Amino acid sequence: MNRYILLIIMVWVSISSHDATAQGIIQRDGLANMDKGAEAMYDGNYQTADLLFREALNQLGKLPSEMAYYFGRNSYHLKKYKQAINWLTKYVQLKGTSGQYYDQAVLYLDRANNAYRLIKEQQVQETENQLTTDGYYDCPSDYVMCPICHGSGVLIKPGNFGSVYQTCPYSGLTGKLTCEQYNQYLMGELGMEMQDE
Repeated sequence: MNRYILLIIMVWVSISSHDATAQGIIQRDGLANMDKGAEAMYDGNYQTADLLFREALNQLGKLPSEMAYYFGRNSYHLKKYKQAINWLTKYVQLKGTSGQYYDQAVLYLDRANNAYRLIKEQQVQETENQLTTDGYYDCPSDYVMCPICHGSGVLIKPGNFGSVYQTCPYSGLTGKLTCEQYNQYLMGELGMEMQDE
């Protein structure tokens, strides 16, 4: 019986040792991929660096703080600004002002924030342009809920003697607009017609 227990312990130790060795090799390969990725990034090969960094992310159990900097900086060069902001912010949070790459991280973080802000402003401008173009909104059905009365057909306003109820001047009591009327509303061309259908 003791011999059997000893054999089980030896097998378990052997398996554990093999697992630890395998984990060590994977960790070593992850660090090597991180270093190769950093070299590719500094050489301007951002796509290659991205692939190497992603491989390293899968291999490393615990990420070195440098990885956050490298991945964030490389993401900036790939125009993945939100991702760059997240990773660079993580680096600054982890290392603070004493981090080896602090100045560069802050520089690229500022650049990523500015680029991301410009993209968002551009998207808002494009949306505004689309809203002023004929046929912008493709309605999912024949009618759309009126955005003024929220589909109730009635507007409630405070008055001198309590609430004043008024039929919606855009949709009437139906609380609905046709797709054409809705697009006119979006373009500021829909008059107050009191549509009772």
